Amino acid sequence: MVSEFSLKRRMNEFMQIKKIHSTKKIIAQLFLLILPSILVGAYMLWHLNEYYSVLENQWLAESAFLAAGLIAGNIFYNYRFRFITTLLPLLLLLFILSKIVSNTFTGEFTAFYAITKFYIFSFLFLLGWFSGWAFARLRWFPVVLSALLMLIQILVISNTTDITTKKLIAAFAPVLLFAFYIIYTAELVRNMNEDEPNFTWFISKKIIGFGIVAGIILLLIFSFFKKDFKAIEKQYGGGVPKEEGNAESLTKENKDGTVSNKKQMGLSGGRKSTKQLVFIAKLDNYFSNSDVPNPLYFTYDYYTKFDTLTQTLEVDSLMPSNDLFQPDPSKIPLYFTKSDSAVLDSAKGFLKRKVVSTEVYKALLSPKEFLAPSTAFFCQPIAVEKEYKQQFKSAYRAKMYVSELNSAYFVYNPAGNKQLEDFQKERFDELRKVSNWNNEDTAFMHYYTFIPKGDDFDSVRALAKEITKNAYAPVDKIIAIRNYFLSNDETGQPLFKYTDNPGVPGLPSASKLNYFLFENRKGYCAYYAGATLFLLRALGLPTRVATGFLTVDRSSKNKGWYWFYDDQAHAWTEVYFPGYGWIDFDTTIPSTEQQQSPAPDGTPPITVQTALFVTNGKVISIDTAKKRVDMSVTQMIYHDKTFELAEPVSLDMDVSMATISRDSGQVSLSELQRGNQITALSFSEQFKNIPLKDSNDYKEIFAKIPRPAPIDEIKILDTTQEKKPATTIKKKETVSLNTILWTIIAIAASFILLVFSLPWLIFKWLDLKAKTTKPTITKAYYSYVAATYYLNQMGYTRDQLPVTQYAKEKIDPRFGTSFFSFMNVYLKTKYAEQPLSPPEQTIVEDFYKPFYKKVKAQISFKERFTKFLNFYRTINFYSKPKI
Repeated sequence: MVSEFSLKRRMNEFMQIKKIHSTKKIIAQLFLLILPSILVGAYMLWHLNEYYSVLENQWLAESAFLAAGLIAGNIFYNYRFRFITTLLPLLLLLFILSKIVSNTFTGEFTAFYAITKFYIFSFLFLLGWFSGWAFARLRWFPVVLSALLMLIQILVISNTTDITTKKLIAAFAPVLLFAFYIIYTAELVRNMNEDEPNFTWFISKKIIGFGIVAGIILLLIFSFFKKDFKAIEKQYGGGVPKEEGNAESLTKENKDGTVSNKKQMGLSGGRKSTKQLVFIAKLDNYFSNSDVPNPLYFTYDYYTKFDTLTQTLEVDSLMPSNDLFQPDPSKIPLYFTKSDSAVLDSAKGFLKRKVVSTEVYKALLSPKEFLAPSTAFFCQPIAVEKEYKQQFKSAYRAKMYVSELNSAYFVYNPAGNKQLEDFQKERFDELRKVSNWNNEDTAFMHYYTFIPKGDDFDSVRALAKEITKNAYAPVDKIIAIRNYFLSNDETGQPLFKYTDNPGVPGLPSASKLNYFLFENRKGYCAYYAGATLFLLRALGLPTRVATGFLTVDRSSKNKGWYWFYDDQAHAWTEVYFPGYGWIDFDTTIPSTEQQQSPAPDGTPPITVQTALFVTNGKVISIDTAKKRVDMSVTQMIYHDKTFELAEPVSLDMDVSMATISRDSGQVSLSELQRGNQITALSFSEQFKNIPLKDSNDYKEIFAKIPRPAPIDEIKILDTTQEKKPATTIKKKETVSLNTILWTIIAIAASFILLVFSLPWLIFKWLDLKAKTTKPTITKAYYSYVAATYYLNQMGYTRDQLPVTQYAKEKIDPRFGTSFFSFMNVYLKTKYAEQPLSPPEQTIVEDFYKPFYKKVKAQISFKERFTKFLNFYRTINFYSKPKI
C-alpha cells in the first residue's frame, strides 16, 4: 500500500508545476540567449522589409511580436508544460482572433490588408513562441537557428541589385557573429554552475573572451574572402538605385557620366534605358543603284558564351576568328590613323562586300569607346567644329568592309515597302546558295554551334526541329524561326510580344530562356537574341549575338545622318555563311517602344573643316602670358600626307586663338603641362601658301612654316596604357549570382570547419606547451590542463568526482597511467608553498608524454577523430570551474 506521506507528496507534485531550470538559469537564458535573438531577429526583419513590400516596412512592430513570442515561449516552457497540448489552444485562440479581425474591418481592401497584417504578426509570434520552446528544451536548436538565419540572409541578398563589399559584410557579419555567440553561450548557460563564486563576473568574463576570439575569427574570414567580395561588387556595379529594381541595361554609366558597353547581357525581370542622346553618325551606305539610305547596326561587341548558372550572355576574348576591331580613339592623335587588316581575314567574308565609311560624333558615349558597322578596320579621330563642341565632346572617322546583304531595317517586316521587300527577297535568294558548312574548320564550327547539355536545352533543340521541320535550306530555317516569333496563337493574337518588363520565373533557379520561349513569350531584344542563338545553334548553324545600337532613319532633311539614343541599345544575332561572312538576322519583333525615341534635335555638323597642318608630340614649355607653347614634334600631317619624323623637331606655336581640350571637354590653357602628349592642328590659310611637293621632306616643310605657327586647336591625349588586343587579354572571370552564393557558402563552410576543428587545435596548442615548457611549475600546469582536456574530449569527464579520486579510480585503472601520482604533485604546486623535491620534479618531467601515448594507444583513430569533432565537450570543459 502507498503510504500517506507518499500520497501527499504526489498530490503536491500534481498541484504544483515544477520548473525544468532554476530561476537563475531562466534569467540567464532570457538575457544571454533570448535578448540577443530578439536583436538579430529585428535586424533580419529590417533587412527583409527592405526587399519585400508585403511586410509594409513595419519591422519595429513585427520585431515586437517576435520578441513577445520568444519571451513568453521561453518562460512558459521552462516549466513542465507539454508542447503539443499547449500549442493547440494557442492556435485556436489565434484562429478566433483572425475571425474577429476579419469581421471588424469592413470594405474589401481594408479587410484584406488587416487580415494580412494579422497573419504576419501571428506568424512572427508563433515563430518566437516555437523558438522560445526550443531554447528551453532542445540542445541543438542554436545550430539549427544559425543555419536558418544564414539561409534567409542568402535569399535576401540574392534579391538585391545594390551589392557592395560593405553591404555584403554588413549583411553576413551580424549573422555569423550571432551564430558563434548563440552556439557558445547556449552551452555555457546549460552547463553553468550556480555555486560558482562571483557568478556574474564568471559569465561576463567568458562572454568577453568569446567576443574577442569571435571578432578575430570573423576578421580573418572576411579578410580571406575580401577579394571575392570586391569581385562581386565590381561585377554588379556596387550601387544600382533601389527603384530600378532588377532591371537590366545593355549599356553602363561610367563615373564621369559617359556611357560604355557592358561585357555581358543577362536575362532579367526588366530593361532600363533613357532617352538621352549617346552619339550621332554619318553613314555612307545606300541601297544599290539608289539614293535611299541603308542604315546598318553599329556594333559594340559579340557575345559568344552563355553562363548557364547566371543565364548571362558574355564576351569571350578567346573566341576563334575574332573580327572585332576595338581601338581606343582617345589614345590616337587627331587626324592620325589606326588600322588592322587582320580582322578582315578573321571575318572570313568576301562575297557581296564593299568598303563604306562613317563619322561618329560622341555626346554621352565614352571617349574610349569605338563602335561602327561590322567589319570595321580603320579609325581616325577628327576635330569637332567649335559651334558643336558643347554638344559633342569628340569624334572619329571609321571605315568598314560591310556586307551588301545587311541592313538595320526590320527587313523581315517590310510592311508593304516595295524596296525593302525586294531587298529582302534578293538577300534570301543569294543566301540560298549556301547549303552546308562542310569545308569549314571543325574547331570553328564546334565553338559557334555549341549548346550546353541539360533538359532545358533539350527542350530548345526539340522546339528548333519542330519549327523548321518543313525548311531545308539553312536560310529558310532562319526564316522559319522568324515566322515563329511573328506567328499568332489559336485566338488570333500574337504568340510573342515585345516588352521591356517581361517578368521572371517564380523560382530563382528556373531557366529564364525557357520561361520566355515556352511560357511567358514576352521580352525585349536580349530575350529574342538569346533564344534565336540557341535555336539556330541547335540546327548546326554557327551563330553569335551582336550588341550595339539599332540604327533608325528618322531624318528627311539630312540623308545618311542618324541619331542614337540610349533606348536604341540593341542586341541581335549574326549567322556565319561561308564566303559571305557574318550576316545580321534580327528576330526581335517590331516594338512601338523602340520607335518612340525623341526626334533628332538640331543640325548635324554637315561640313567638316579639314586641318591643313597637324602635329603630334610633347609639350616642352608654356608661356601663358604670351599664349605661346613650344612642343617637340614626332609626327606630322601636312595636306593629308603623314610624316614620321626621324628625330623630334621643336615647334613654336601661337595658341592665342586656340581651344584647348581633353576628351572630357574644353579646358583652359593653364591645364596644359610640360610633358603632356598633345595634338596641335591648324586650319589657317597661311598653310595653303606652302605647296606640298613629292620631293618635300619634313625638314623642308618646317623651314617654311611661319614662326610662331598659328594653331586653332590643341588636344591633350590620354597617355595611360592602352588595353591589349582582345586576342591577348586574359580571360575575364565572370562573377555571378552563383558566385555570391558560393562565396557565402564558403564562408559558412569555413565557419563550420573552424568550429569543428577548434577542439583539436586547442589540444595541439596545449600538447605543444606541455611537451616544450621548461620550468617545472609551469610544465605541471600545462601537463594537467592538456591531460584533462584530452580525457574530456575522449569522454572521460570528471563530473562531480574529486580530482584525485577521478585520477585513481577512473583513469589509472582504465589506461594504466600514473595520473594519480602526478595529481598529488600538481596539487602541491597549486596549493602548497614548499618547493618540489627532486623525485617530485622527476614525476612532473616524466608524466605527460607516456600518459598521452598510453591513452592514445587504447583509443582507435576513428573514435578519436569523431570525439574531437564534438565542440560541445570543449565548451563544457571551459564553462565549468576547474580545481
